[in-house]
Amino acid sequence: MPAIGKVTQKMVKGDIVLTDEAGQTWIWPGPPDPSLTLDIDPRIDLTKPIYEQVIKLQAKDKAAAAKAKKRKRQAAIA
Repeated sequence: MPAIGKVTQKMVKGDIVLTDEAGQTWIWPGPPDPSLTLDIDPRIDLTKPIYEQVIKLQAKDKAAAAKAKKRKRQAAIA
């Protein structure tokens, strides 16, 4: 089951406990680094290989940015 919606974070005895709206919980062990932020993209299914999903999402985002840039350039020419 993928992470759903907002992920909450709290400290429990030096570990970071992450919980999503569906009630799934993950524990990030060890002393937390206050400058570390963990943003979980809701488009990523945590039950599938994450690396492959990230590569595909980055390619989609890059293509969308290139498309927007092309539209902007065409609008400037017109």
